[in-house]
Amino acid sequence: MTATLIVKTSYPRKGFSAITQLGLKALNLALTHAAALGSRLPQGLAEGLTSDIESLGEVIPGAKQARSEAVAATSGQFAALADGHVRAKQVRAALRRVKAPADVKRAYGVGRKMRKDSVSDVKAAIQQILDRAKEKPAEAESLGIAKKDLDGLELSLAAITDADTKQEQKRASAPLTTQQRNRIGNRILAAVARIEGAGRLEFANDPVKRASFEALGAGPRVRRRVDAESGATEVVVSG
Repeated sequence: MTATLIVKTSYPRKGFSAITQLGLKALNLALTHAAALGSRLPQGLAEGLTSDIESLGEVIPGAKQARSEAVAATSGQFAALADGHVRAKQVRAALRRVKAPADVKRAYGVGRKMRKDSVSDVKAAIQQILDRAKEKPAEAESLGIAKKDLDGLELSLAAITDADTKQEQKRASAPLTTQQRNRIGNRILAAVARIEGAGRLEFANDPVKRASFEALGAGPRVRRRVDAESGATEVVVSG
């Protein structure tokens, strides 16, 4: 029979360091008693377990890096948004101070809602200012809006767009990398369980050998509990 292990992408019931050690112990037992357990274990299970143990060491840092990159990308987006929001806000404020006609202020977006943490709001505000200034350059100049102001808005708009794209890409990749890590961890645990079960059955009347397999199922389990009020995640270890 081939090695078919059904696993989940949820956080494993044990920590990853413990999973690695458990996987190595189970692999050693499977290889040591390969002749006796051969008919009880799926074909290729030992090879798959070896590969997963090696991969887990690569995937865990990858998952952490993906999370860090996602956080960094989000920080970059916030910085670009803040710059764009300030620039657009000051243009609107200047139009109010110079008492521009009502229709001109509307054309520049004065009075329109612009949430500083909203990509769509800030981009729309900047784009509206740029469109009006390009349509009526003489009017913009008469209102005190200089070319360098427009150039700054153009750069800010590009930075927001670029940061938003990167943030979405990093945010999308992080869960996938974490899911991969979780899947490998759960697959190792599934292989360990198969080896444990096979050893229990094969050495049912040999308490010494059986004990080494029974030990694979011992040890603390890890589960995550989320506080309903704070949203904080707590790792709970139980026997």
